[in-house]
Amino acid sequence: MSLCAARKLAKLTLVWLLAAVWPLAGVLGAALEVSAELGGRYESNVSNSNLASDRLADGFFTAHLNAGTSGVWGRDWRWHAYLAGEGEQAFRFTGLSQIEGGVRLGVDRKFGLGWNAPRLQIDFYTAYRGSGQDGASGARLSPSLGFVWQMVERGGLSIRYLPQWFFAEGAVFYSGAQEGRVAGWFDLFPKTRLFLDYSVRYGDVVSYATPPRPDLAAIAEVKEPTDVFGAERMVYRFDAWTHSIRAGFEQDLTTWMKLRLAYRFEFTQRGSLNYANQIGEIGLRFKF
Repeated sequence: MSLCAARKLAKLTLVWLLAAVWPLAGVLGAALEVSAELGGRYESNVSNSNLASDRLADGFFTAHLNAGTSGVWGRDWRWHAYLAGEGEQAFRFTGLSQIEGGVRLGVDRKFGLGWNAPRLQIDFYTAYRGSGQDGASGARLSPSLGFVWQMVERGGLSIRYLPQWFFAEGAVFYSGAQEGRVAGWFDLFPKTRLFLDYSVRYGDVVSYATPPRPDLAAIAEVKEPTDVFGAERMVYRFDAWTHSIRAGFEQDLTTWMKLRLAYRFEFTQRGSLNYANQIGEIGLRFKF
């Protein structure tokens, strides 16, 4: 599916979901909540290559939208239902651009009373993603199970398990993975929050390389040619471990606008083969 067709499908999906969520909020007696973020991202190694000659960088304009509602069940349970949309436009290699629209449902169980009561969070997210790459469009499924504990009045810790599946149109982008994440935050000032998290992921990754690459061909489950970077390359899919560390801060600018800055370092390894990616992010969040 082309990116243009995928954009039309995603827009229709978002309109349909919004039409469903809007009356749901009224029926349940809860307010409609809308938030958005506009920003950018830079990646030092979008080609996921271990060779300097194949390593390529790119930047992206990013946009996120969430609209839905939330409420409470009794004393200890909270629930939420949102439609979620996001898109990113690559600056150099436009084939990496993509758009996604889906639904997020979840519940939150609080154990005890007070601000430091631990919480169990269960979340379910499903979406359709349209991509500028041939075969990279498809459906995404990502449930999660998390435990959140506000250890001190100004900070806390969360532990989360996130299995992921992407049912792509093309075999090389069809993937599955298991991820564990530990995240912490601390409110340095009333309007300034610092955060730090670490995640480990095992599952399918794709790497773009100039053939011949017998080392990648030996471990790849699927491979096929691609021209997403202009010159002819091969894209290889194989399973690997990825470790990621992210740090940053959020600054409240007004009661409805927030600035977010973050840096993430990712290291992917499969035997003697490894590559790294450095990612910088900036976002301006709006809540209505």
